[in-house]
Amino acid sequence: MPEEPNQNIDLVMAELFQPEWYRREELCTQLGIGDDLLEVCLRWEVVHVTTTDREGQDLFESEALERLSRGLRLHRDLGINWAGVVVALDLLERIEDLERNLHQSHDI
Repeated sequence: MPEEPNQNIDLVMAELFQPEWYRREELCTQLGIGDDLLEVCLRWEVVHVTTTDREGQDLFESEALERLSRGLRLHRDLGINWAGVVVALDLLERIEDLERNLHQSHDI
């Protein structure tokens, strides 16, 4: 006769691990873009190199991955030029900050 399942199953919680920094190659790989497109985005200041490692390789903050992903979608899907992408991303970030501040003020 099969045993009954254990009723005392522990709850397991997991967090997604996201690196704090991305190297240039890692950023390109994550987004499926070439280094030439990343260079275009750097020239238009869609994202910025945050720092460099000991070997002199460019490092990007983890937030750059999300910002660049959004920028690529705006450019590719909506046909917005790079200058417009930068403006749109800045406005979206301001809206998110305002919404976050509004929610925090309601929680007080």
